[in-house]
Amino acid sequence: MTDHDLFDNTPCLALKPGSMQAMILEMLHNQPHQFLRQLEEKIAQAPQMFVDTGIILSLEKLTEAEGHVDLKSIIHMIEQQRVHVLGVCCLRPEDLEQVHQLGLLHWPASRLMNRRPSAEPVAPPPSNRPSVFISQPVRGGQQVYAAGADLIVTASVSAGAELIADGNIHVYAPLRGRALAGVQGNSQARIFCRHLDAELIAIAGNYMIAEAMRQHPLSQQSVQVYLLDTQLHIEPL
Repeated sequence: MTDHDLFDNTPCLALKPGSMQAMILEMLHNQPHQFLRQLEEKIAQAPQMFVDTGIILSLEKLTEAEGHVDLKSIIHMIEQQRVHVLGVCCLRPEDLEQVHQLGLLHWPASRLMNRRPSAEPVAPPPSNRPSVFISQPVRGGQQVYAAGADLIVTASVSAGAELIADGNIHVYAPLRGRALAGVQGNSQARIFCRHLDAELIAIAGNYMIAEAMRQHPLSQQSVQVYLLDTQLHIEPL
């Protein structure tokens, strides 16, 4: 019996809703070709649900016995199906190292299944924490998280960098990485930046990817981003 025969009928992926307006794509076994075939079958069953959709790729079900996962290759296969990988959830140190090397957003398991955002405004949680202030450039692969606070950055944010805040995010320089505000469900949070050229922006789990931003008339301008009826709105500053 060949390895191909052994895994021919083994489920290698699972799909489920997540805390963002995105799906979680779980890799259950390290069988890339089988994984791709099953993903193609899922997409064929409901193509409109997947086209230009954002997903979080979860590797947390993989054990050490599954061996090395070529994460770059897996993501390339997924995105060839016009499915955008917004981030990766993983537990194994080797996988986490690849996430950092590839400049991807690491999505902790604790944030995957938080409650889905509500259409009703959510008041910011009370906090006495001061804003987190960053005056140095945030480079690709770096992640800055302002827990219970606003995040203020006065230097550039490179592609592959991640800004995460429970409150608002202010970037007084070009924003080329990812900015996720109100990550604990604060739908009143906003994103402010001097030059919008981001890979991803999100407020309370509602996101916009780079392709959509590049088509917006305010792309690469000074803007504020806020949430209205679960949709991100971009206005000039």
